[in-house]
Formats: sequence, C-alpha cells, structure tokens
Amino acid sequence: MKKITVIGAGGTGHGLAAILAAKGHQVCLADTEVYGDILAQTKKLSQIQVSGTVEAAGRLAEVTTDIAGAVAWAQLIICCTVSNRDEEIAGIIAPHLTADKAVLAGAGNGASMVYQQIFEKAGHGDTLTGEVAGNFFPCRLTSPGQVLIGLPLSPKGVAAFPPENSDQLALRFADIWELTPCRSLFEAIFNGPNLICHSAGIVTNLSAIDRNNRTFNLFRDGLSPAFLNLTDALWEEKRRVYEAMDCILPPAPRTMLAGVMDTENEAYRFFREMDGPDSLKHRYITEDVPCLLCFFVSIARHLGVQIPLFEGILGILSAATGRDFYKEGRTLENLGLTSLNRQQLIRFLLAKK
Repeated sequence: MKKITVIGAGGTGHGLAAILAAKGHQVCLADTEVYGDILAQTKKLSQIQVSGTVEAAGRLAEVTTDIAGAVAWAQLIICCTVSNRDEEIAGIIAPHLTADKAVLAGAGNGASMVYQQIFEKAGHGDTLTGEVAGNFFPCRLTSPGQVLIGLPLSPKGVAAFPPENSDQLALRFADIWELTPCRSLFEAIFNGPNLICHSAGIVTNLSAIDRNNRTFNLFRDGLSPAFLNLTDALWEEKRRVYEAMDCILPPAPRTMLAGVMDTENEAYRFFREMDGPDSLKHRYITEDVPCLLCFFVSIARHLGVQIPLFEGILGILSAATGRDFYKEGRTLENLGLTSLNRQQLIRFLLAKK
C-alpha cells in the first residue's frame, strides 16, 4: 500500500484517485483554493464512483486544498492538471519535496522538463520526475464524485526527465499502474492521439463549436470520412518528424476513429459520450494547441521538416481565437533548446543512451 497524492480536481484526478483507492492505496486528492468548491463537494461524499468502461468506488484518505501538506504526506505524487498549469503546480510542490518522493505528470506534454527545471531551482533536482505517454484514460466528471471513463484501462508508456531515469521511474510507480519505459521522451510527449485528433477535430468543426451553445460533442457530431482522410494526411506529416527524430511511430488513429464513428461498435459506446469541446476556450484548444501542437511544430521547424497541414491548423486556430499560440506556447525556443542540433536533440531526449 502506497501513500499517494493526486493533484487535480478534474475528471482524471477524481477518477485516478478513486481507482487507486479501490486498489487499497491511501490516496489524497488535492488542488488549489481555486477548485475549493469542487473539492468541498467531493469531501462531503463517502466515496468517488467511477463508471463507464471501469466500475470502481474509492474512499479517499483526504480531500484538501492544502497541497503543501498533501505533498509532505505522500510517497508518490501524481499531477493530473492541464499542461497550462505545469509551472504553477511545480512551483507549489517544489519546496515540499524530499529525495524519497517521486513525481509523475499525467499526459505530460513535456511537463517533466518544466517540472525538473523548477525543482532544480528549488534545490530538489534529485527528485525522480517524469510523465505518462498520453492521459491515463479519457473521462469526464459528470457530477460531484461521479466520473465516466470512456475506454478500458491499459498499460501506459512513461518517460523521466532526465530520460535515463525512465526505468527507475517505471519501477517506482509499478504498484500504481503498468508502465513501460519509452525509448525517448519525444515518444512519451507525442505518441498519444490528441496531437492529430483534437487539432483536426477542432479546425474542421470551428463554427459548430463556436455556435452550438456548449452542446457540441466531437466524437458524436464531428467525425466523417473527410475527417478520417485529414487525420491520415496529418499522420503522414507526423511520420516525417518521427523519422527525423529516429523514433518509432505509433499506429495511425484511423482504426480507432472509424470504430468511434460506427455506432454499432460497442467498444466505443462510453467514449462517444465524452462531450466537448464546448467552446473555443475548451482545453482541446487552450491546452493542446500551445502545449502540444506548438511543441511539435517547433521541433519540425528546428529539424527542417515540412508539415504544412499542422502549420496551417496552428495558423487557423491562432487567427480564430485571436491568440499567438506559438509565441506563448511550449516550444524549443521557450525551453531554451534551440542550440541543440538534430543529433544532440535526439540524445537529449533519449532514455536508452
């Protein structure tokens, strides 16, 4: 049994906390005062209920806005907040870390690099730190203490930063989840389907998202054969960047998306219920564009790989929202890594040196 603090008051935080508690771990769910109302509702409940492709009920050891105390109490810290909050969360937990703790970011999008920089400044650079390749599971917090999970639980890739600690990180969290060390941090950051599915889904449904009064459902209303063709073309551009980074490309998302489109396919029944994006301020845009799409585009530009569709999607979404996502986003420039040439960048992100 482990003492685990899960940081994040959204669906993933609630769902993961419940699943781990149901497995017998002592789990504390924490977030900042901004999310105090949500956590207060959860704290009144005797347990968190998970439904959908997973049925579980977990009783938590604590639900709190005292992140400092929650970090000090825990052996393992799992951060399930949106990537836009990485600097904030790392700054909050950094002063309370000790060498015996380990920190894992869910769906990191490069969070481990951001966390490690902040931990080092706080004098805790020896903290074992890493991220999961893609989110633990797709989910929604449907009501207080109720989480709907859309796909079966599965093993996840994981990478540490520095990447050579990936085997150690997977071992440290082995009682929590089945984790396989990624060959490169690059693969952990970009192997998930969100880079293609969310960016393509948003740009092909911009008007519907903007005018549907918060009722749009991408995986029910926004898929089509033309959408699948676009994801195929984006996958080909992704392949070129993977080849330049000497990494192994994951399968194209077409098979999964075609399964989602097939209303007779029961494997995706709950996934089709995953609502959103409900506005142009949804995290599919405000998180995935600056923290994932911009990161990918910056690497392609740095390597001289042409990805006109990804570039076009970035330009369209920046114009539609009136934001310069690339300037504000997570990029090689903003991480101070543009001095690395191709081989140096590959080695910098490589777990198996």
